[in-house]
Amino acid sequence: MYGFAHLGKSLFWYSSELLFAYFLTELAGLPVTAMGIVIATGFLVSAVIDIGIGVGLQRRLRTAASAGRMQLVGAVSCSLTLIAVFLGAWLPQEVRFGYALMVGVAFRFAFAAYDIPQNALMALGTPDAASRLRVASTRIWFSGAATLIVAAAVGPLVARGHADGIMLLLIMSAIFVVISLIGAFLLARMLQDTRPVIRPEPQSSPPGSQMPRKFWLLLGVMVATSLFTPAFGKLEPYFAAFTLRSAWWGGAVIIFMSLGIVAGQPLWLHLCRQMRSGWVMLIAALVQLGALTGFGLFGGIDSGVAAATAFGFGLGNGGVGMVQWAAFSETVSRAGAARAGVSYGLFAATGKVSLASGGLLIAMALARIDYRVSESEALVPLMAALPAAGAICCAIIGVALARQPRQA
Repeated sequence: MYGFAHLGKSLFWYSSELLFAYFLTELAGLPVTAMGIVIATGFLVSAVIDIGIGVGLQRRLRTAASAGRMQLVGAVSCSLTLIAVFLGAWLPQEVRFGYALMVGVAFRFAFAAYDIPQNALMALGTPDAASRLRVASTRIWFSGAATLIVAAAVGPLVARGHADGIMLLLIMSAIFVVISLIGAFLLARMLQDTRPVIRPEPQSSPPGSQMPRKFWLLLGVMVATSLFTPAFGKLEPYFAAFTLRSAWWGGAVIIFMSLGIVAGQPLWLHLCRQMRSGWVMLIAALVQLGALTGFGLFGGIDSGVAAATAFGFGLGNGGVGMVQWAAFSETVSRAGAARAGVSYGLFAATGKVSLASGGLLIAMALARIDYRVSESEALVPLMAALPAAGAICCAIIGVALARQPRQA
């Protein structure tokens, strides 16, 4: 049930990750600089909200049942704001920027209320490291499935005109809302019925104690995977529309990336049971680097190669994500339930600040090239180089994690 509920939340997340930038520039008609400001502002405000919610819920977010109730409230709020975002394209041009800023911040606030309690369940609702590893794999599998579903909209979105494109996004959002609310409700109902109690916490850290070095290394992974890695997905609709100029192949590329995330989970779960998770992260990061190298060299020349290398990138991306979330939930669980809210709030806030910076970086890069006409090929090295920087960072941190003491 956690996986299905996470699917609903991930549909919202990947709608924002894969489609918001393209929607704002190509359907809402905002300049790329305005798009960067809207996305960055939403993430930066959300980072503050994440910490506030994490601290504010520190006393209440101590059982799986309480987390289940909170994520249901967040799902309702997030549902309303996602639809509101896409309605902005039908407003007069002169008010679209201000409206996009306002509803963008509202969406990020709602998503934080949805995200942190559901993430905390990875520590609060699991009894041991093996179950946290399974939950992390399930989480990434359903994240990949959500990416696949959202990716299926890229081709039709590129192929349609302004009005039809907006209507497609609204219909898609309505479907996602239904899935999200059903998943969040069923998860909350299941957790409430079990009436879980706070488990004994012999390993719980005192409130004033410092988190272990592993916690900060995993925050570093969050920075790398949020600052650099999303560039591939964010730029893919532009790549489809202006480099490939093919809605079919453009959709295929992002779909193959999503398939890589989903297909690789049994492999990464098996490897995590056989070796230190840091070494698994290193292997996954190297898979990313190999695929991105192939994409950068040949992705703009051969559509089939672009799709194949996107699969490889998704394969490695799923491995990094699985290790990241499993290791973080294990670290938070060792720190104790009292630290869950603030720990996941800080983790999410770190990601949002990095995502804001990444969004500005992409907007600055797009503003420097004529990607719609004469310099569309420049999108290919951008899609390869930025995620490759994140993969290099994850490879280095993976080695550091592998060399940590077992209990660190």
